[in-house]
Amino acid sequence: MDSDKLHANIRRFRENSGFSQTSMADELGIGRTTYINFETGKTRIFCKTLEKLASYFNVSEEEILYGFQCENLLNDNAGNSAEEEKRAIIREYEQRLSTVVEKLEAAERVIRTNERAIKTLSETNNFLLSQLHKND
Repeated sequence: MDSDKLHANIRRFRENSGFSQTSMADELGIGRTTYINFETGKTRIFCKTLEKLASYFNVSEEEILYGFQCENLLNDNAGNSAEEEKRAIIREYEQRLSTVVEKLEAAERVIRTNERAIKTLSETNNFLLSQLHKND
């Protein structure tokens, strides 16, 4: 799912429904800045909020996520062979898996960096404590 498209869809549905960003935020029980961040992509949308948005716009959650009804996609793909659909699904999941692996590797790098920083700070702390005790 293209994140930019998701955020553009949210804005489009809000505008088509005649809501301002402020009134939409009030309806959802969130701050205006938080709602604006949904539309700009600075804040991720979680299921509960997506459910509320779909309800207020009177559309399905899938329509907000993808910009169209999934049923329409299925009807459009009816002519495709089952094998082509399987390959497309496999490609999509491989891409998703690749993204998850990249994020995991990045998180592991951050963890290793933080562990090194903690070790260095701990060693520095111990050194300073030993110097302090020498001066006593």
